[in-house]
Amino acid sequence: MSTGSENARRVHELRAFARGTEVVPVLIQPDPDPDGMASALALRVLLHRKEEDSPIISLGEVTRPENQRMAELIGLRVVRITPPELKGFKRVIAVDTQPAPVESRTRFAVIDHHPVRTGYTADFVDIRPDYGAAATILTEYLRVADEERITPRLATALIYGIRTDTEVLRRGTAAADVEAYAFLQGRADQDLLRRIGRPAFSESALRSVGKALAALRKENDVAVAYVGRLDDRAAHVLPNLADFCLAIEGVAWSAAGGIVGDQLVVNIRHVGGGMGAGDLAKALAEEEGKGGGHKTMARVAIDLNGSRRFSEEAGDDETADWLIARVLDGVESMRAVR
Repeated sequence: MSTGSENARRVHELRAFARGTEVVPVLIQPDPDPDGMASALALRVLLHRKEEDSPIISLGEVTRPENQRMAELIGLRVVRITPPELKGFKRVIAVDTQPAPVESRTRFAVIDHHPVRTGYTADFVDIRPDYGAAATILTEYLRVADEERITPRLATALIYGIRTDTEVLRRGTAAADVEAYAFLQGRADQDLLRRIGRPAFSESALRSVGKALAALRKENDVAVAYVGRLDDRAAHVLPNLADFCLAIEGVAWSAAGGIVGDQLVVNIRHVGGGMGAGDLAKALAEEEGKGGGHKTMARVAIDLNGSRRFSEEAGDDETADWLIARVLDGVESMRAVR
């Protein structure tokens, strides 16, 4: 846990980084999640900036219904931009993510809790992989510099961000996350928090989950569930299913996959030592998809169009067989390099 003086120094440096620049957007990851959105909102408050001065931007869209509901209820807008548009900003603060290694004159500040990535330069860096959520870092910043500006709305967003990234302090949690959660609990709007966290599963999505659990593949400490094709609006069942499978006795690795649009989307969970879920996601993605995350949770999306490994027309059994084989091979490969 960082000391108050360390956090005060970082707040001073962040404010100096943004000072004198008319527009300093806050970049969050593609398909933004509650932790990133809450942290971006907190950063704007910390910098005493308005939405037009520090818009929250992403290279993707908010796709999961519960995350869309959070943005709507909190009153938070995420603007989708293109890589060329990102390069057009003089200064950008990346929160809950790190910049891609691209040629750019843009100057970056980075606040994140994911493993350190290379290939970019930044004027300011505060990366804490031992923290469960970026929202914890922003809570520490605000407590040392502007505690009175933590409104019930902002506290609700921040506590929901910590809650979702740590599974209510049950996974990948540091003492700092517990401290921030306890502090925010006394300030959050509990009614609003319940409305944001209300599950939203369609009947068809739940039936798909039931079939996937009935056909669950388990080998040693690895469990994999495949749900088949999902509507875009039902894709959020995959992380919930991965969480559920991790609760099976003796399971340390879980993966839940399904076809969403023209992609095979897989959510991964891991408990224990060694390499983590993010490493497995990258291994699954290879050159035909995008995957990443941190030690305990990750996501990979593999493009079906033009894939050399399997066809979009492949049956559920064939795709499920491929998925379980790749997950098992990936886990064993990572264990071999320990």
